[in-house]
Amino acid sequence: MNLRPHASWFPWLLFAVITLHSAARYTIFNPSFGNSDDSLLFVIIALVLWIERSSILASLRGEGTGDLLTGSAFLGAGWLLYITGRLYPVMILEIWGLFFMAAGLVATLSPRQYRKSSFFMVVAGTVIVVIGWIAPDLFSTQLALAIAAASAKIVSATFFPVIADGVILYFGPYSSEVTKACSGMNSIFSLTALSVLYLRQGVNRKLWHIAILVACVLPVAVLTNLFRVIVLVLATNYVGDDFAQGIFHNTTGIIVFIVALATLALIDYLLLHAYAGARQTKKTAHADNQV
Repeated sequence: MNLRPHASWFPWLLFAVITLHSAARYTIFNPSFGNSDDSLLFVIIALVLWIERSSILASLRGEGTGDLLTGSAFLGAGWLLYITGRLYPVMILEIWGLFFMAAGLVATLSPRQYRKSSFFMVVAGTVIVVIGWIAPDLFSTQLALAIAAASAKIVSATFFPVIADGVILYFGPYSSEVTKACSGMNSIFSLTALSVLYLRQGVNRKLWHIAILVACVLPVAVLTNLFRVIVLVLATNYVGDDFAQGIFHNTTGIIVFIVALATLALIDYLLLHAYAGARQTKKTAHADNQV
């Protein structure tokens, strides 16, 4: 009797438990949960796993023999990063370790033809952690100032007076700070990384297509996070500060990120559709000329 299909479930179950525990630790049980966008990293992990769902399903079915050497190396590196992140604690290292562990499971349990998926997970985790989360800390101050000024003008013109003093918004009896997380820089770099990695899925995308999609990341991230700041200001004024700065703050961060990602996916679809239509028009014109 082949026990491999059954045995392959346990490592993934253990990985799911570890990931959910980390997510709860840095979100639900985190005192600064309402003022942080840390949960976006766990959304990104879920998206990367979804992109590589075929290799994960193959590993769960126990199809074929995996690459034990590569898988062990990824698992070892993942556990090292994860444990180091738990001991100090450093969330970034813990998240990075989860990407490596998932890659190790795919490399070990999936057939060898899925080995590229495991390398993709490692590259995705590295790019997203380094570019998508560390780099934003270096550039988000100026963007936060711009978001604060723009949101103050929009709300003042449509709802009630808001004064922007740097990154602080004053309205009624309340004041609200446009933090680095609200500036959209985290989303910009994360969406850039994901959009580039997402393009791995398609072979019909030209260089101009990639350039347009990546160029759209900046305006999409800024506009969606501007909308988030406006919603938070309105929620603070009409519902209360405790509500707006609590779980609602973090929930809007996740929703805005998903909306921004969906917008990029829609732009990608429209570009593909436009390119296919242009090619069909060109073929038709060429056929007419031949006649």
